[in-house]
Amino acid sequence: MTSPDTELSSRLGAVVASIWNRDPKLFGADPTLEPLIANRYGWLDIATRMQTQVSSLQNFAASVRSSGRKQGLLLGMGGSSLAADVMRHTLPLGQNAVPVTVLDSTHPEAVRALLASHDPSSSIYLVASKSGTTTEPLCFQQTFWAHAVRRFGETKAGESFVAITDSGSKLAADAAMRGYRRAFINPEDIGGRYSALSYFGLVPAALMGANLEALLGSAADAMAKCQTTIPIDQNPGAQLGLAMAANTRAGRNKLTLLCPRPFERFGVWVEQLIAESLGKHGGGILPIEGEQITAGTRLGNDRFFVAIDTGTGPINRQQGPAHEISADELEAAGLPVFRMAVRKPEDLGSLFFIWEFATTVAGALLGIEPFDQPNVELSKVLTRKVLDSYLKSGMLEVPPAVLASEAADTLRDQLTGNHRPDYVAIQAYLNPSASIDRALERLRLAVATSAWPSAVTIGYGPRFLHSTGQLHKGGIAGLSIQLLDQPVHDVAIPGVNYGFSALITAQSIGDFQALSWADRQIARIDLGTDPAVAIRSLADAL
Repeated sequence: MTSPDTELSSRLGAVVASIWNRDPKLFGADPTLEPLIANRYGWLDIATRMQTQVSSLQNFAASVRSSGRKQGLLLGMGGSSLAADVMRHTLPLGQNAVPVTVLDSTHPEAVRALLASHDPSSSIYLVASKSGTTTEPLCFQQTFWAHAVRRFGETKAGESFVAITDSGSKLAADAAMRGYRRAFINPEDIGGRYSALSYFGLVPAALMGANLEALLGSAADAMAKCQTTIPIDQNPGAQLGLAMAANTRAGRNKLTLLCPRPFERFGVWVEQLIAESLGKHGGGILPIEGEQITAGTRLGNDRFFVAIDTGTGPINRQQGPAHEISADELEAAGLPVFRMAVRKPEDLGSLFFIWEFATTVAGALLGIEPFDQPNVELSKVLTRKVLDSYLKSGMLEVPPAVLASEAADTLRDQLTGNHRPDYVAIQAYLNPSASIDRALERLRLAVATSAWPSAVTIGYGPRFLHSTGQLHKGGIAGLSIQLLDQPVHDVAIPGVNYGFSALITAQSIGDFQALSWADRQIARIDLGTDPAVAIRSLADAL
């Protein structure tokens, strides 16, 4: 009998050729999706297309610096912000850089803090949205536009704004009407999560003074290698995609990323790419990023590991996860590890491309079309209905939640009962911070060690709704733990009759409803006004 690996390997060359031919029939998808698929292959050559724009991007960044702007703030969500977030943590700042912070949280405390720290006179606001209709960037745009108008007035406020969007979008129209400093119109044949090497990633990178030539050069090199079919084992994207598909076929559908410095944030971007592209039809691949793997970590036979290898040797555990040591130990224990060699931060460009190619290859081998995200759209629709109801009644119909002090028994029952989940997703509708990060890691460890399964992911809401949210509802079935707090402050959203507190609550309700419709297990936990303390107490109780 032919093994799954042999059968998949035999198809690999044809899959690679079909991808480069931009074949809309490659995935065996419903014919109604073929026009969408045909218009989503632009990422294949975007690196070489953007090499012609480097000088223009650098001139733009210089003009921003010369206008006295000292800092940038990217207002985006999901594919429009994740690549930039990775770049700001990975790439060294250039001379006279304009550091860029990312706002992709609708928690009112997060918005409030950035309103205070990013004055319009010294800041440039990058509004990023492919469609121009995504709720979060629209609300951010309205809020910071009002902030700038109060400072400069209507006629000059636009000098503090830049749009990154598609042609003909609402955002493009807003930018023209309001006199934005610049509107970068992205190629329309690239989906959000495949847009890292387009203007969505490169405009923030240019402001940060990144070496765009080296970044795009490494991506172009990867692009050339990923066209190889003879020998196919010299094609890095094909080989990674084959490993993803073969391990999934063998039951190892939990892809755990091991990313050392300076690439430790890279997994946040990969997480969206894999979960949203492949988490459909009750299957797919669960990406796990940021996990602290120690000698005491229980690892099942459903794990597959990908290690970013910087060639710098072991990493001290006091400085971060000892990923390289862990990779060696995992291999010695007989667990599958796929290594990806990088030598400098700008090799991030090659990683972006290889993972995009590999995810497309894996989708073709597994029969999963990677370019739509139906369950993400459902959650958005339900959120809008919740907000419409709120505007009519003045009340949010909030599902019941258990208090954090009483939640340990509830979670223990769900983790050890007859319907134990295949994985656990901790969903934090909280203000991102270092203290919350530490508390969430503590909770992840407590959940992972309290009962099988050991695969536990962490995501901040609403960011995860645009990344792993597709998989939670449309892919592998797991247990979602919604963590909610009670914000002390609120921030009004100009143009609508609700604030960010109502918005983030509505987003959690909309996703709760979508998860319920998908027959997923859910635990909803109220953390009160001090979420970090409540999370730590819950972890200790488990």
